[in-house]
Amino acid sequence: MSSAASGPEPSAIQLAPVPAHPPAPAADSMRAAPSHRPHALSAAARPPPRLGTGPTYTSTAGSTMSLGYDDKTCVGAFRKRVLGTFAKIPADWDTNVFVTTWNYLRFGHLHALRSMQPLLYPIASQEERSELYRTYGIRSTGTLNLLAWRRSALVACFVIALGTATLLAAVARTSSDDLYVMEQTSYLPTNGTELRDCRYESQDSIFVAYKSSDGNTSMLEFKQDEKRVCTMSFLDYQNQILKIALARTALPAKQIDLILDVVIAAFSWIALVPTLMALSRWHRYGLSLRLVAAAWLLTFVTPFLVSIIPVRMFVDWDAMDLIFEDYATEFRTHFKTAYYERTLIDLCGYVEGYSGKDPAIVVSTICGAVDILPVSIDGMATVTTNLQAAKLACEKARQFIGTGTDQYYLAQAKAVCIAATPFLNEKEGGGGSAELMLVVNGLIEQMRGYVELTIGLTHALMSFQIMVPAAISLAPGLIRGAMRAKTLVPQSSIPGMFILMLPWLYCPLVWCMYNIVFQLLGNLIMLMGLLLLAYGPMTYFVLGVHFNVTKPMTDHKMRQVLTWMNYYIIMYTSVAYSCIVYWLFFTDARQLIENALREFKNPQLVLAILFSILSKYLYTTIMGVDFMVHEIAEQRRWETYLTTGVMPFADPKQLYMAGEARDGVKRLMHERTIRLDELARIVNDKRS
Repeated sequence: MSSAASGPEPSAIQLAPVPAHPPAPAADSMRAAPSHRPHALSAAARPPPRLGTGPTYTSTAGSTMSLGYDDKTCVGAFRKRVLGTFAKIPADWDTNVFVTTWNYLRFGHLHALRSMQPLLYPIASQEERSELYRTYGIRSTGTLNLLAWRRSALVACFVIALGTATLLAAVARTSSDDLYVMEQTSYLPTNGTELRDCRYESQDSIFVAYKSSDGNTSMLEFKQDEKRVCTMSFLDYQNQILKIALARTALPAKQIDLILDVVIAAFSWIALVPTLMALSRWHRYGLSLRLVAAAWLLTFVTPFLVSIIPVRMFVDWDAMDLIFEDYATEFRTHFKTAYYERTLIDLCGYVEGYSGKDPAIVVSTICGAVDILPVSIDGMATVTTNLQAAKLACEKARQFIGTGTDQYYLAQAKAVCIAATPFLNEKEGGGGSAELMLVVNGLIEQMRGYVELTIGLTHALMSFQIMVPAAISLAPGLIRGAMRAKTLVPQSSIPGMFILMLPWLYCPLVWCMYNIVFQLLGNLIMLMGLLLLAYGPMTYFVLGVHFNVTKPMTDHKMRQVLTWMNYYIIMYTSVAYSCIVYWLFFTDARQLIENALREFKNPQLVLAILFSILSKYLYTTIMGVDFMVHEIAEQRRWETYLTTGVMPFADPKQLYMAGEARDGVKRLMHERTIRLDELARIVNDKRS
C-alpha cells in the first residue's frame, strides 16, 4: 500500500486486533511468558527498512505501517523537507570517540531541530533505522521516533547543561571574589580618627570683654581645644561604617554561600557524566532511561537540599556592637559636644555675676556656643526642647543688638543660660551629651536595621535564584513531555491526564512570582503580558478538554490537536512578549532598567539562571517522556497479566507459578472486573 494513496492516514504503529474474549488460561498451565528478546540478525536475514514515501512493511500480525509522509499541504511539504534533512544524521554506532564527537559537532543543528519535532512523523535517519533494525529488530516507526528524538534531545540537553555548569562555575568564582572584597572591608578600622585620617591643629582662645564699675576693661579668656581636621567627611564615614558593619556581620554567612555555590556548580558538572553516558547508549533505552533519571535527580535535588541550609544562622549579629560604639564616639568627637557644653557652662556661670557696662559681646559669645550644639541629626527629631528654647532666645537677642539697653542684653544672655542650663547641668535634671546620645542611639538602631534587612534580603534573593529554575521549569517540562508521549502513543490516557492537570498546578505558582514584579514595576501593558505568560499554558487544558486528550485517539486526531495547540501557543506568546518589549523600551521603565543594568555587576548570574532554567526544562522533558512511556508499557504488561494470567517479558527463570500464585492472579482478575464495571456504571449514570 503506497503512502500516497487516498484514504485515512495510517497510524505510526498498527497493532493486530485483540480478540473480544481472550481465552482464559488453564489453571495448571498458568506460567510466565518467556522473555521476547530479539536476537541480532544478519543483513541477509533481516533486510533494513528504507526511508521513502512509497514502500510499506508488513508486520507479523498482517497489518501495515507507513514510513512516509503523505501530507500534500504547504505545511506538510515544508515539514517533509525538514524531515528529509534528518537523513544526514549518522548513527555513530560503535565508532571512534573522535569521529562521534565530530559528527555531533557537525550535525548539532540537525539534532537541535529534531529535538523540537513531534513523534508523529518519521524522524529517524536511514542509518539509525538500519542499525536499530539489524541489532534489536526494531521496525515500528513509533519506537524508532522515540529513540531518535531522545538522542537529539540528549544532545541539546548536554550542550545546555554544559553551558549551565560553566556559568555556575563563573558565578562561584565571582562569589569568591566578592568574599575577598568583603574580607578586606572587614579589616578596615572603625575608629574615626584612623579611618577618617584626622589630625589636630591649634586654635585661638575666646575672649570676653569685661568692664568694671570704675570703667576699666579686662578680657576673660576661654581656651579652645585643638581643631580636628579630617580627610573624610562625616557622611562618608557613616557610609563606610555601614559597609564595614555589613562585611563583618555577613562574612561567616558569605563563606557558607561560597561553599553552596561551589557545591551547586560541582553537581552541575557531575550531572554531565550520566547525561553523556545516556547519550552514548541512546539505543539501549532501559539503561539510558536510568542514566537520565540519575542526571535529573542531581540537577533537581541539589538546589532543594542547598535551599534548606539555614544560612542566616551563620550571621554574626554581635559584630555590629563594637562598630557602632566607635561610631557613637566619633559622633561626639566630630561635633565637639562635650567641649562646647563645658564652654557654655563656664560662660553662663560668668553671666550670673556680671554687672559690666557692655554685655552685648557676652550675648554673642554665648549664642555662638549654643549655635554649635546640634538639635537634629540628618533630619531626625529635635534633641531637647530646652536647647531649642535657648536657640530661639539667641535669635531674639541678636535682633535687638544695637537697639536695646545694656540691661536688656544682660537679661537676654541670662534667659539663654536659663533655657540651656537644664540641658547641660545633670544636677538640674538635664543630661547634656547623654540626652544628645539618645538621638544618636536612635540613628544607630536605624543603621542596625538597615544592615539586618540588607543581609536578610541578600540571602532571600540567593535562595530565590537557586530555587527559581527548578520551580518554574518542572511543570512546563512535564507538559512538553506529556505532549511528546501522547503523540508517541495517542491511544494511551496517561499523558492526557498530565496535560489536563499540570496547567492548574503551574499557572498560579508562576503568577505569584510575576505578581511581585508587577507590583514593584508594572503598568497595564506589563500586566497584560505577564498574565498571558502566566496563564497561557491553560490553553493545554482548554484544548485538551475540547479534544478529549484523556481518551484514546488516532494519529490523525492527535495531529489536529497538536496543530491547534501550536497555533494558540504562538498567538498568546507573541502577544505577551510584544507587551513586555513595549513596556521595556517605550515606557518609563526603560530608564529604570538601564539604571539597574548599569549598577548590576554580575551578568553571568542572569545567564546562569536562564541556562539553568533551560537545562532543567530539557531534563524534565526527557524524564517526563521516559516516565510516561515506562508507565504505559508497565500498564500494558499488567493488563495482559490480568487478562490472560501471563506476564509478558518476565524473567525466563520463573516459568511456572505455584498454586497460591495462580489463585492470587484469579482473585486480582475477579476484583479488577468487578471494580472497573462498577466505576464505569456510576460514571456514565446520566439520570437526573
